[in-house]
Amino acid sequence: MFPYLYQSTALTIGTYGVMLALAYLVGRHIYIAELNRIDKNINVEIFILSLLIVGVIGAKLMFLFKNPDKGSLTQLSSLTSATGFSSQGAILGAIIVTVIFSKINQIKLNLLLDSAAPAAIVAYAIARVGCFLSGDDCHGIESDLPWAMTFPNGLSKTEVPVHPVPLYEVIYSIFIWLYLLHSKKKPLRPYQLFFTFIFLWGVCRFLVEFVAANPIKIIGMSGSQFGALLMFISGSIYFFRLYLNQATKKKPG
Repeated sequence: MFPYLYQSTALTIGTYGVMLALAYLVGRHIYIAELNRIDKNINVEIFILSLLIVGVIGAKLMFLFKNPDKGSLTQLSSLTSATGFSSQGAILGAIIVTVIFSKINQIKLNLLLDSAAPAAIVAYAIARVGCFLSGDDCHGIESDLPWAMTFPNGLSKTEVPVHPVPLYEVIYSIFIWLYLLHSKKKPLRPYQLFFTFIFLWGVCRFLVEFVAANPIKIIGMSGSQFGALLMFISGSIYFFRLYLNQATKKKPG
């Protein structure tokens, strides 16, 4: 593992930080291309910057909320630490910003959310590569499977083979991204692409959490697994309502 790309007494460049920056830049590029396709008059720069700032804040707050043993919401050192972020918190923060931006600029919310789905899953995959390379505490439980790995030089060292959970997340993120690209070629209902992303990500994250090392927090689940369950439920509700609407329209007279 390579937790640091460069390290000296004056400067430390962490692998995860670099991959997080790359995730932002690639996601930003994909999202801006989608937004310009919708409306070239959208104030993209302010919107993207707001997503970044609030997304980072949401990711940090959600991580500390789910992991009170790893920091405190009242400690400045915990709030300013370069590690410890929750992707679900980032998504929640980004949704809040998107809703506000939609209201202020009179842009349909579904256009902004649907356009964000492919960018979000690509950025997530790149960030998880950073988790894997840095060997942080995102790895899984002990395993004797052929692809289990040790992280002797990682930020969260482990000498015993464990599930390489970040790699699992990269793999399923690639499949979700490919499915979203395929879905975009077909006529879609408002919010359908966004809730496809939420539904699939929720299912995959929920399943992966069974081999993750995150502690149990809520009704027999980790905080991340509970969040994934909520994503799955919200997606299921959307698609159930979509099914009912389509069934109603098909009824004669």
